[in-house]
Amino acid sequence: MPFWGFIPSMLRNPSQKRVKDKINAQRVAYITNQLDLSESEAQKFWPLYNAYHTELEQLKSSLDIQFKRDLNDKEAEDMLIKMLDGRSKEIEIQKKYIQKMKSAIPAKKIARLYRAEKEFKEKLISGVKERRKNHKKE
Repeated sequence: MPFWGFIPSMLRNPSQKRVKDKINAQRVAYITNQLDLSESEAQKFWPLYNAYHTELEQLKSSLDIQFKRDLNDKEAEDMLIKMLDGRSKEIEIQKKYIQKMKSAIPAKKIARLYRAEKEFKEKLISGVKERRKNHKKE
């Protein structure tokens, strides 16, 4: 499955929205395939997953962590605390949705979900790197 792009943190124009929509469609296809979801499972799973994914995205955008090279110790400490708080909140969201997803799919498929998400992200990044590399050759 080809991976066509990278999702910027803020979508500012229609072409970026099209890229996000295309990537989301690829994510759905990839996860459905990796989890081997039945039609019944998919009908129950995807609304929960979409809510989960939206909640994680909202968390990430609310954190707004700015990485700068020239941080003083106080700024670095504040950034680290904010990052750890964000991770804690992410874990809480994951725990909440694992419980909800267990009503839609078996626990072993939920475990596969996390691996599938990681693999999808890695393939997406790899595709971006490959396109950049090929673009530089031109």
